[in-house]
Amino acid sequence: MCDEQTQKLLDLANGQRFRPPGSRLVIEQGSFASRLWWLVKAPFRTLMCLSLVTIFFATYFGFMLPVMWARTVWPRLYWFVEGKLYRWLQSFIAYWGYTAGYDVYEYGDDVTTYYRDERVLMMCNHQSTADVPTLMTVLQNKGVASRKTLWLMDVMFRWTPFGIIGNNHGDYFIQQGKATRDKELIRLKKHLHDVFWDRDRRWVILFPEGGFYYKRVESSQSYGKKNGFPHLLYTTLPRMGAVQAILEEVGPRTEDSDEPRERSNSKLKLLQDTVGAIREKKYVKDTRPPIKYVLDVTIAYPNGIPLSLATFGLGTREKCDIAVNYKIYDAAEVPFEDEEKLRDWMYEVYKEKDEMLARYYSTGEFNPGEKGTRIAFSWAKIIGMYGFWFGSFYAQYNVYSYLITSIAKFLLFPFSS
Repeated sequence: MCDEQTQKLLDLANGQRFRPPGSRLVIEQGSFASRLWWLVKAPFRTLMCLSLVTIFFATYFGFMLPVMWARTVWPRLYWFVEGKLYRWLQSFIAYWGYTAGYDVYEYGDDVTTYYRDERVLMMCNHQSTADVPTLMTVLQNKGVASRKTLWLMDVMFRWTPFGIIGNNHGDYFIQQGKATRDKELIRLKKHLHDVFWDRDRRWVILFPEGGFYYKRVESSQSYGKKNGFPHLLYTTLPRMGAVQAILEEVGPRTEDSDEPRERSNSKLKLLQDTVGAIREKKYVKDTRPPIKYVLDVTIAYPNGIPLSLATFGLGTREKCDIAVNYKIYDAAEVPFEDEEKLRDWMYEVYKEKDEMLARYYSTGEFNPGEKGTRIAFSWAKIIGMYGFWFGSFYAQYNVYSYLITSIAKFLLFPFSS
């Protein structure tokens, strides 16, 4: 059983208790006019969501087909185009929350320099299906890192529309469970070896808790009490297998393991290197820049009651603010080579995260006096993006219809005039 305070929070989230302002449903509060306005908007928001998993999904591959040749011949071009489309598709999910009035505020360490030039492992607490769109929202102002991410997701999402796109992008879908743990970590390392530098990835994103808060909190508290580990109220004890595998494969290296890049005065070699840099970022594959930082991300929802993906899409909850806190750690100081020390380090990080969430839910601040930075999107850009993708779908439909019809006629009636 969970402790009393945790059970109250779960009851609130499940609607078994009266929800405080900021976490109520639109249709349960407000004037008649506001409820009517929500009902009017609901069909349009539904179409907005469905367009992402239908029209825009098809349009993504409509753009990718003409550049498939470049995946081998000119990979730098291929992954640039793919990365841009991948980021734009993520932005639509970010727009869902923004247009519904769910503002995201950023707190904590300034991560500007880390998304420009560095490779980072991002760890985030996991409460609900709203965590992913929240992260997609904060990624929109993270420059090149936003299109060079590598997400670790549960295998159940692999054949969803976004999962299929993520699979092409290079995201990894992990099979949970003790029976497959060792094999999965080996597969994860191989995937990182094949993808991380070859596609010049910058940020690796994962949820170390391994599941939603409400599903794991009871077993986490029981396990912590039995073994003398921290008792967490708003998070659960993290699992360290994936974090250790990532840092072992693409994390900090000792000086002895760094392989110096060969230098040559040959003009032919110089020309080959120049062509290689145009075709692909060969210097990245040669030097293999490692992950240097671990970014701990803490998401806090109003009153500790998380939103959901459906809430983001349909706007069923009243307008509210979502807080995201950043804390940077030097990856070289993370004891990932020792499993027990890594466990203790991660448990301490999550203990601090839990205390910070408790402070936020009681005072509205992660740190006393700190003001968050609101993430805002231009309405002109939102409307323009929808116009671009709908227009692209219409153009692609006509072009591909013509090509398919012409090829079919040629194959079926090759000698007809």
